[in-house]
Amino acid sequence: MKNIILLFVLILSASTFATAGQDSNKYEEDLKYLFQINGSQASYQESIKAMIVQLRQHESDVPAEYWDKAEVEFVNTSVDDLIKMLLPIYRQNLSHEDVLAMINFYESVAGKRIAQKLPKITTESMQAGMSWGQSIGEKIRADIENKGFKIRLPFTP
Repeated sequence: MKNIILLFVLILSASTFATAGQDSNKYEEDLKYLFQINGSQASYQESIKAMIVQLRQHESDVPAEYWDKAEVEFVNTSVDDLIKMLLPIYRQNLSHEDVLAMINFYESVAGKRIAQKLPKITTESMQAGMSWGQSIGEKIRADIENKGFKIRLPFTP
């Protein structure tokens, strides 16, 4: 009788772990799909391309062929690496049902329209945020100097 109970517990445990693994894989697949349809993947890829452009200008001794190949390689592989890094964060904060609800939204007409605009909104928002941060930094520097304090470190907002 003990052997039957033990066998039942082992089978139940194995099926629970198998289901959890399938759910885990499905969550990751759905998250990747969400990033694809909501514009996140395109935004990440554009960020990588912009970084390559900056590096290409800064590192002018590196041959153009390298940069062309590097762009293709990193655009194709780095987003997957980022998704693997983001996966535990999303899992901790959003249920699989939440991810599926977001997918349903982004598959709607309004969601598709928003997703199409998000990469541009993200890029322009980042530029505005950098400008805003620089402006705040300049105001803080001016305020420090106006109050008679000396700045000891290079302060370049």
